[in-house]
Amino acid sequence: MAVAGVAVLGVIVGARIVSNRPDSSVDDPLPLAGVEAPGAATPACTALMAALPAELGGLPRRQLEHADDPSLSGAAAWGEPPVVLRCGIPTPAELTCTAAVQEVDGVAWLPLSTGGDTTYFAVDRSVRIALTVPQEVTSTGPWQEASTVIAATLPERDICRGGVPLPTDGE
Repeated sequence: MAVAGVAVLGVIVGARIVSNRPDSSVDDPLPLAGVEAPGAATPACTALMAALPAELGGLPRRQLEHADDPSLSGAAAWGEPPVVLRCGIPTPAELTCTAAVQEVDGVAWLPLSTGGDTTYFAVDRSVRIALTVPQEVTSTGPWQEASTVIAATLPERDICRGGVPLPTDGE
């Protein structure tokens, strides 16, 4: 579980580092750090990545710098500062069977805030998905639209069985 906690911190910090870049534009390729994503190559993540829109919450999709890097196969971003989605990440240590989750458009999310930014973890699918929304993005549009795409693309499943969070594809 300690490894998952470190990986989740990497997802949050990696997205935050990008959002602190000076003099950037939505037209610039986005340098995004690779993070542990053991489920990024699963059929579920492949299907989700193919279904992601050109705009999310009114924010244009960003080209990723080094997009051919396998560690970025489950990553996408929109806007500036960027909203970053990562598919296939490890289960966050904060996910327990009694964790307070929020449901948006049929998707259960575990929100974790760090330094003003919030990373929402979709926890009721066969893969874990993280959506990091910078504090400067005040609209819930990206979160709602990501929920709609996830619900339409990936089947819902139980979060826990027997009092233990279910493992995901790739874990």
